[in-house]
Amino acid sequence: MSKVKEILCLHHSHLDIGYTHPQPLLLELQRDYIDEAIDLCLKTEDYPEESRFRWTCEATYPVLKWLETASEERVGAFQRMITNGQIGIAAMMMHTTPLVNAEQVARILAPIRELRQKFDIKINTAINHDVNGQPWPISQLLLDAGVDFYITGINVHFGGIPFKRPAVFNWLTPDQRSLLTFQGEHYSLFSQFFHTSMADTNRMHEGIKEYVDRLESNGYEHDFIYLTATNPPLFDNNCPDPQLADLIRQYNEEGHEFKVRFVTPEMLLEKVKGIDPKTIPTYSGDWTDFWNFGSGSSAREVRLNRRTKHVLRKSELLEALQGSPGKHYDNIKAESYLQVNLFDEHTWGAAHSITDPDHPEVYSQRNHKSHMAYQGADLSAYLLGKQMEKLAANPLQSWEPEGILVVNTSDVSQTVPLNVPKEFFIEGRHLAAARVKQFLPYGKDEGATKYFGTIELAPYSYKKIPFRQLEEQLTSVQKEQVHFSVTENTIETPFYLMTFDPKSGRIVQLHDKKRHWDMLDKNSEWTLFEYINESISPLHHTQERSTFFPRDVDLGNKSISVWNHHWKSIRTGAKRVTSYEIDTTRHDSVSYIMHVEAPGVSRMEQKITFHVNDGKIELIASLDKADIRTPESIYFAFPLQLQQGWKSQFDTAGMFVELDREQLGTVSKDWVTVDQTVSIYDEQKGVTLACPDAPLVQIGDFNFGKESKEIERNENPLLLAWPMNNYWDTNFWINQPGRIQFKYELTPFAQFDQVEAHKAGVSATDPVEINMAISCASEESGQLLAGEGEGIVPLYIKPAADNNGFILTLRNLTEKQGTYTFSVPGKTIISSSNVSILEEDLSEIEIINGAINITLLGRQHQYVRVVLGE
Repeated sequence: MSKVKEILCLHHSHLDIGYTHPQPLLLELQRDYIDEAIDLCLKTEDYPEESRFRWTCEATYPVLKWLETASEERVGAFQRMITNGQIGIAAMMMHTTPLVNAEQVARILAPIRELRQKFDIKINTAINHDVNGQPWPISQLLLDAGVDFYITGINVHFGGIPFKRPAVFNWLTPDQRSLLTFQGEHYSLFSQFFHTSMADTNRMHEGIKEYVDRLESNGYEHDFIYLTATNPPLFDNNCPDPQLADLIRQYNEEGHEFKVRFVTPEMLLEKVKGIDPKTIPTYSGDWTDFWNFGSGSSAREVRLNRRTKHVLRKSELLEALQGSPGKHYDNIKAESYLQVNLFDEHTWGAAHSITDPDHPEVYSQRNHKSHMAYQGADLSAYLLGKQMEKLAANPLQSWEPEGILVVNTSDVSQTVPLNVPKEFFIEGRHLAAARVKQFLPYGKDEGATKYFGTIELAPYSYKKIPFRQLEEQLTSVQKEQVHFSVTENTIETPFYLMTFDPKSGRIVQLHDKKRHWDMLDKNSEWTLFEYINESISPLHHTQERSTFFPRDVDLGNKSISVWNHHWKSIRTGAKRVTSYEIDTTRHDSVSYIMHVEAPGVSRMEQKITFHVNDGKIELIASLDKADIRTPESIYFAFPLQLQQGWKSQFDTAGMFVELDREQLGTVSKDWVTVDQTVSIYDEQKGVTLACPDAPLVQIGDFNFGKESKEIERNENPLLLAWPMNNYWDTNFWINQPGRIQFKYELTPFAQFDQVEAHKAGVSATDPVEINMAISCASEESGQLLAGEGEGIVPLYIKPAADNNGFILTLRNLTEKQGTYTFSVPGKTIISSSNVSILEEDLSEIEIINGAINITLLGRQHQYVRVVLGE
């Protein structure tokens, strides 16, 4: 006899915002599905308890959309089915990617507060089907939101799982709490394994017996199994199956040894709680995602969406202190953030994007996905424009401005080039409605500027500077001693000596003078920031995506990997440097500019800028991508001279993770998605690479398809920025021709420090904004906020959702307890409290001498409400 007695069936519609249908169409269908589910629940309400139809809303976004138009009667029926235990709601608004930051996670969880109040429901479970993982901080953010059970249904197509499944385990959070987790089978397998579309209980029983036997032969020990049902042939975005309840009832009434039971996530949780806690293992680490390599197929839009988040961050910080202009502004902000989150959702386009790329629906879904990025970006400019105009006290219409306003919206001191848009100097009428375009996330790439030397700004500070003073500063700068030198084959600054071949233009070596370190591996075939085009070798394989992953649905459903670990590639660097030049026109920096002929691009310029005031190296690649549809990748190489046994850390959702050591089982090691930076180092030296535009990196070597259990720590590792690829074989995009630019920043160090890596990431995101100051008779300066705490950084500052003060989001980057002291210069804090991620007040914070002190445990993530007096 089998140990298994019950088969638990969770019926849901897997939410792909795209893939099976154009995005607007499927969202309307998802509304319909809720109504259909309510009707099926009502119809089967008097069925035996185990056979009553039950439905799970696996994401809150369709519920929110449904509530916009649902009648009171239907809402009442929905409420009754929730109370009756026939409908459950999971906590996440949508399925995400590691492109999301911690603030996005907070907003994705925010609707559960309203839904809990409206329906008097716990919503203490979260579901992520399809996706291959989540940033480690999500485990603690879920707990902070009152979610104590996490369910996954990973699709191993082009992906992988951390360990054998199905499995129950405690996911140890970064701050040492536990999130009960069910690593379930791939979603829809109740329907697939048990052949429910055949409506045949004999066939169903054969499938159950086969699956139970397979599980138990592999050591499965629980007395129940859990699978989810969709409605084939729609495995995603499916409607409820109206035959399923009758099929399950008939099966149960036939008296088989297994009882099949409909469940909601809450019912599954109760079942899991019956397992002896001593038998449940605990695992710690980042659930590093495989799938997000597909985002490299839309590098232009990914870059734009990342920049939009920084514009929103700036505007919300200023709004926290200056207030909102009104409801219209609030609606625009909500829409901009919604579009940002929709773009970072896990679905990219039509299922046949690769197999039939010119199909009209492929164009439709691609346009809708792009629209999300551009809609969010364009609306964000409106928000920042309003706040910057208010801070400058500018009128809507004026004659020529008298100066500029420069604002550092970050927690990091900034010394930056003062590049003022030339349009600021145009004679005649100036309009606020015209200058708002300068705040577009892509606007700074195109406008002409005038250079006025550098400016230093303290954290959260601003300056108003008259034009006459800028001109005086420029004159003074031009008289200063130049702190770099250039010869026939070298560029030297106080920090570096770069040598290059004057005949070919190729970089030979980069010497770090502070650490006496030749940074580049002299034996590597690649050099600093070298462009590399990778494709499948036609001598060994067909140039098809199946070369990487010869998909087998049956093996995938059994969690058996089919990655081809031994595919052969062709990797080609630049064919030649057609010309190069050295820009010495600025006193604060010197730039090496190469014009490069390379495969896969029709034009490419690479600019490496060495700043003389700090050790930062700015690297910018501007290229015209060719229209190529066969599989290819583009990398930029950093061949580093480091000792064997080196280490690496990358940040994800605002927290640092050590490669291998702090990753969960056999998750993605071959590539990772960084929030802001990746660092690689040995005991004496290392570098931090900030990636503001393109978040994908490979660490150690070319790793695609290896499915590495651990990254080898050979000496002289290759760090690879990975901005573009079209390797995915279904819904990601097959090509991305046209002009695009990528920026990176490289900073060496002696010892790795999380706070310093955080600072490097923040500085690379362009946190300083410039606006006209129409009235600016003399220089003015001020500080918006003040905060300090060893190891603790503010990740985000925003107005509270209820307009009662603002919310300060803090992260302790270290494993040691620390205290953060915060104040608002020139204003009085009248109250402060610790709040949940849902902005529910938890405990008061004492105000001492106008400041608050917040203590955070190691790696804790904390939200604080601050209310100011008039």
